[in-house]
Amino acid sequence: MADIATISTAIARALAAALCPDGSSASSCTGRPVIIRRGDLTQADLRNALHTLHEGCDFISIADMPESWTRLDEPLGRPWRMDSTQAATVSISITGGTATLGLVPDAVPGGIVGLRVQGLAGITGSGCCLHGAQPGDTAASIAAGLAAMVPGAVAQEGTITLPAGVTAQAINAGTATARCVARRQEQMFVLTAWSASPAARDALGQAMADALALTDWLVDANGSTFRIEARVARNDDTAMNRGIFARPAQYLVTFDTDLTRPVPFMLAGGIGTAEGVVAGDVLLGAQVTP
Repeated sequence: MADIATISTAIARALAAALCPDGSSASSCTGRPVIIRRGDLTQADLRNALHTLHEGCDFISIADMPESWTRLDEPLGRPWRMDSTQAATVSISITGGTATLGLVPDAVPGGIVGLRVQGLAGITGSGCCLHGAQPGDTAASIAAGLAAMVPGAVAQEGTITLPAGVTAQAINAGTATARCVARRQEQMFVLTAWSASPAARDALGQAMADALALTDWLVDANGSTFRIEARVARNDDTAMNRGIFARPAQYLVTFDTDLTRPVPFMLAGGIGTAEGVVAGDVLLGAQVTP
């Protein structure tokens, strides 16, 4: 989910990549060291620090303007849409009356495995037991969890021995991520170039403007895309008597507050009637939470 913190960080990273093409250990494209950060300058930036404004270090600060916040129309009905898919790294197979769990080597357990069993006493039709794999799962722990849902089943290491007279089918499924736009808004962000001389301020301000000139869209660390548009820039010499020269530039950012949820590729369940007759599959044990 994008918010003002992740947006500020994404802008800082984009500027760092453009202004410091040789990495953070080298000078910027202006030939001077530059520090890019969220928030305003601190007293340490002005004195009593290794890199200060008056020691030849320039700064770029990134701040949001709360009074500029405006809500926009989000998609009607706030529909959920499929965003990405994740292949399963766990699997289950059946040979005769034995089910065997498998995990992809050196991969984080993920996906959904289960059994569709027939012949259970007291159940009309099929019963389903499911397990949503979690980090830390092993073949033995998954087998134990599934066996506990099937009366008479016995788990040993990564296998499940089914009771006599019970047949089963393997259920294997990956997962997907669904995304919903809960709210859409726009807000102004101020990117300020700070330097101890007007010439250095001009060079850094121009470099910052050039770095974002062809950038219309950025992606934050959560994978949310937002739009960034230049609005206005100006020179600020109000602190020139202290040797501080600034160029604040305003950028309008349009972004979504979106929610994500993991969803399985399949569902299993059943419908009960007043007479106790069950149509479809009966979900054994607790419902899976992938």
